[in-house]
Amino acid sequence: MGGNMYKYLPPERVDILENNLICFNNPVNFNDPFEFSTSINLHTFDKKLINMLDGVNLLEEFSKQNPGLLDMLDKASKEVITKQSESLLTQLYEQRKQNISDFVHNQFQLFNTHFISTTRVLSLSEDPKNILMWGHYAQSHTGFVIELDQSHEFFKQRRSAKDEYGFLRQVIYQDDLPNTDPLSSLHVNHFLVKSTCWKYEQEWRMLLPEFYSEKKLEANGKIFDLFHLPSKAIKNIILGCKATNDLEHKLAFILANRKDYSHVKLLKAIRSTTKFEVLF
Repeated sequence: MGGNMYKYLPPERVDILENNLICFNNPVNFNDPFEFSTSINLHTFDKKLINMLDGVNLLEEFSKQNPGLLDMLDKASKEVITKQSESLLTQLYEQRKQNISDFVHNQFQLFNTHFISTTRVLSLSEDPKNILMWGHYAQSHTGFVIELDQSHEFFKQRRSAKDEYGFLRQVIYQDDLPNTDPLSSLHVNHFLVKSTCWKYEQEWRMLLPEFYSEKKLEANGKIFDLFHLPSKAIKNIILGCKATNDLEHKLAFILANRKDYSHVKLLKAIRSTTKFEVLF
């Protein structure tokens, strides 16, 4: 992954620069009702579980618990017991298959609900010149964009290869809901999948646990979690082509009066006279 990341914002979000706090959104507040949705692939689960049962050797497991007893059986007896035990395991599974499937489905839904309730999401774009994004998320080009340095330690909070938090991941766009295998270790990949109709956003996400937040705000009946954003993670501020002089003065004042923002440039988008694009 190269380049920088961009956060499109309405004018009132100058408070991000004033307070060094940025919102990681609660998934329940997202504007897409299909977010974090998945179908569960019980067919694949069924096949994998049967293969796992076929690989179970009850005699070996028994001998681990009772050393020496296995040596008392002759070869023919061992073969008979092994064959019968394999058949028994399969029969037991088939008898309880629906109950097991229902249990797995319910447990996965509980996991998904818990993960959503404890996870917050920072949504960014790799494209600072997307006129749709300027229109939708920067209040009709009157807002601004924060350019973020993706090489900064802010985006390197992951503690291990198994950690789902603290690093940037690219959103996957597809037509079908993701199909999750309950026996796979990739239980949260569906948190990165969106419909192809959102592809224009060119989105990247970073997840953090809710308890990392430094402040909570309530607005319009929703709770928003604010996380610390280091000044050094910010590279530039880009004003929308319809931004007011008042917003430009506010941003310029903040940057000029904060030593920790001395490296940050204030840019201004302008409309192209020949193409449907903004320039800066």
